[in-house]
Amino acid sequence: MANERGLVISAPVVISGDSMLIKHAWLDPQELRFSLLFWDRLEHPVSQSVQIAQGSDGDFLEQSEILQRSIWSQPHRRDHLHGEQYIEAYIGVFRSLDKKEPGVWSIATGERAVSFGDYDLIAGRGALVQLYRAIPVPDKDVPLQDILEFREKRKAELHALRHHLEAIYQRILAAGDGALAMNSAVEALQIAITNQVKVSKEARFQFRPVSLNASLNLLKGVSIGIAAFATGLPLVPTLIAGAVATISIGPGTSLTWGKPTGTPFRYVSAYHDEVF
Repeated sequence: MANERGLVISAPVVISGDSMLIKHAWLDPQELRFSLLFWDRLEHPVSQSVQIAQGSDGDFLEQSEILQRSIWSQPHRRDHLHGEQYIEAYIGVFRSLDKKEPGVWSIATGERAVSFGDYDLIAGRGALVQLYRAIPVPDKDVPLQDILEFREKRKAELHALRHHLEAIYQRILAAGDGALAMNSAVEALQIAITNQVKVSKEARFQFRPVSLNASLNLLKGVSIGIAAFATGLPLVPTLIAGAVATISIGPGTSLTWGKPTGTPFRYVSAYHDEVF
């Protein structure tokens, strides 16, 4: 998967301690279209103890060899209930993929994916890049084949946006580069977003704005001073007249395991009602 990126996805599931709430027993159509647009490969883990279908969209992407399903077969502790077993499988598959291909895979969490609180995370030892109403993604009813054709045609713009988001991480990690390097990285991301907005408006199907949080794993001590980057960041192009689109950077959570790599380890998305 040289120069490719993969995302571990889930149906909308809320894990709280040993309890588990399955909102929908299939992959969320809006979340799936966002994931398909920006990631080359998708992984939908299979837990032996908790079986969740992926729906016809997921089946189509699996047949297209874009989505894969790894089975988490390691034994669970007998005192663990379904919620803990499911998140063990989700995180376990992610850890396995990350070990094989460091920096390639990330996980998706949030209200349309899986939500599991602070499991396997440490507060205050990471960085959080937030893009509010900044990125256009296909609406939930857009045919998957249309998205595949769009992402192939506009690969350069999509990869540029992803590249410049990851470049901000590099600036945070190399904190000694100072504010000038950070401002240059943010400006490059702004240009990438501008180009993505432009090509989205030229597409023959509907898009909607999404807010995106990208969590970055940092070395100990690197997180000091991140708050200084959160001021003076430029606005990005708005998708909807009157809406405000912004970029912010600040302290966040980190993984309890693994080393920092060149990519965010977690993405959380939130979708807005407007379409264009």
